[in-house]
Amino acid sequence: MPEELTFLNGEIVPASNALIPVSDRAVLYGDSVFETLRAYSGRPFRFHRHVERLFEGCRIMRIEPPMEGAEIEVAVAELLEANGLDSGVDAYVRITITGGPTAGPKGLTRPGEAGIFIIAHPYQAPSAESYERGVSVTISGIKRNASSPLAGIKSGNGMDGMFARQEAYDRGFDDAVMLTSAGNVAEGPSWNVFMVKDSVLQTPNMGCGFLPGITREAVIETALEQGLRVEEIMEGTDALMSCEEAFATASTLEVMPIRQFGTHLMTFCPGPVTRQIMTAYRELVRRETLA
Repeated sequence: MPEELTFLNGEIVPASNALIPVSDRAVLYGDSVFETLRAYSGRPFRFHRHVERLFEGCRIMRIEPPMEGAEIEVAVAELLEANGLDSGVDAYVRITITGGPTAGPKGLTRPGEAGIFIIAHPYQAPSAESYERGVSVTISGIKRNASSPLAGIKSGNGMDGMFARQEAYDRGFDDAVMLTSAGNVAEGPSWNVFMVKDSVLQTPNMGCGFLPGITREAVIETALEQGLRVEEIMEGTDALMSCEEAFATASTLEVMPIRQFGTHLMTFCPGPVTRQIMTAYRELVRRETLA
């Protein structure tokens, strides 16, 4: 089996040769911005929105992107083709921009050019049973800091989410949902959360310290097109413990039903609204990636 290839700083190289210096700020401080996306037969879904968010993260982190968006798009296409992921398969793609050399001040002033690497490999989808049965989610004790400049960007400094997920595993759950320090529902470690109550679709609003997902955005668009009412809320655990349906959204997962929050079991899983959204979202992906 041929070795997976990686794009690193302008070249496609074997993954075993794609090495980042130990002095890179991404290694020492988690100083990086990244995007993960799903490509369908070589066609990334909403690629340009992902790049916009990547560059907005760079702006907040004060990192000068080493490549233009069009150059990154070409690099992703070439890497998918080089890895045989351009036809008939779904792929996981991650684009990472690193802070580069560490010499100089330890603030946000960076002495050298930022680095970039892209990985692409076959997407390992959750089982079909997961989408029918749903996942169990605990309410984490790890909080999102809504005031942090990192709250709304995909930074390489993501250990709080990993702690929350490990907490879930230790409790026997599949995943965790995180609250803000004020106690409002925020997000999962790597996904946005939606709840359904009285046929109304609810999701945390932008004041809740979470990363606004590209899939979240697409789901809201889809729901409104389907004639559903959507509310962006700032509420605590009562919203989780009183909903009738719930689901998680992420670029790789798409729409994943949730069967329980802590001790609260959903009335339906997947419920009628969740099924409607799942079907409509997959149709949206089909239209946009086949266009």
